[in-house]
Amino acid sequence: MRQKLLFSLFSLLLLSIGVTEAKDVKITVTPSTAKIYIDGNYVGDGVTTANVKKKDGFIVVKCEQEGYVTLETKIYATDKRKAISYTLRRDAFYDVTVSSGLVNKYFAVQVNKDLYSTDENGKRNSELAWKMIHQVILNYFDEIQTTDMASGFIQTPWQYKSFPEIEKIVRTRVSVKESNLGGDLTFQIKVSSEAAPMIGANQEESYREINRVIKEFEPMISEFQARLGKL
Repeated sequence: MRQKLLFSLFSLLLLSIGVTEAKDVKITVTPSTAKIYIDGNYVGDGVTTANVKKKDGFIVVKCEQEGYVTLETKIYATDKRKAISYTLRRDAFYDVTVSSGLVNKYFAVQVNKDLYSTDENGKRNSELAWKMIHQVILNYFDEIQTTDMASGFIQTPWQYKSFPEIEKIVRTRVSVKESNLGGDLTFQIKVSSEAAPMIGANQEESYREINRVIKEFEPMISEFQARLGKL
């Protein structure tokens, strides 16, 4: 009887050891700068070793890197592999957009004095400057939605671009305000760039500002500065 009892206790001990048994898994991610998170906790860049306990069943692995699609997956305790590699997919959105510190805020362009004149009474004629800024805008947009020389305001309609592979829509718009800076004619220019998920993109509240601009609009900022700017 005593032997049976000891055998039962020994069996329970072995079972307990088996349940709490853990294993180490080496995780490697490409690109090597990708951040790795285990169960929500940051553990390293590119490579790490994770401890998977049978009592937990699995761990949640997340790998992320700017310019790539975030990967989130699970590694189960029953998985016999000792090393697992992941390769992140390039995010198409980052291939067709560029980061810009001038997007979504007004930047000033002091206008070249060859593009406007001021008479002896201080009245300014800025018609040439207005024609120039219209020319620049129409190089990138099919139309101008609002143009009011009297109030000194120009605005384009939103131009939309879809990215089905990442289920995202990006929209771009230009706004221009005429102002004075030290008595000189100045244009305050804003390139607005916003993104929304394709599902619900028809709802205004779905759009959020992003610090990137579609590549085809990137030259527009430098063109404003070069063609309007003070020499």
